[in-house]
Amino acid sequence: MSSPDLIAKTIVKSVRARRHKTRYAVGFGAKPMIFLHDTLPNRTLDAFMRRATGA
Repeated sequence: MSSPDLIAKTIVKSVRARRHKTRYAVGFGAKPMIFLHDTLPNRTLDAFMRRATGA
């Protein structure tokens, strides 16, 4: 989990940016999750997330 300070700094960075990004990868595991989101079908990603979170 990312610290509130890191999230706040990223929000400030995004607000001040001249050209905003679609996504801001923040914290451990963010980039792999974006890759999985772009690669896997929604149902597969949902099943993966359920297993990972124990939901």
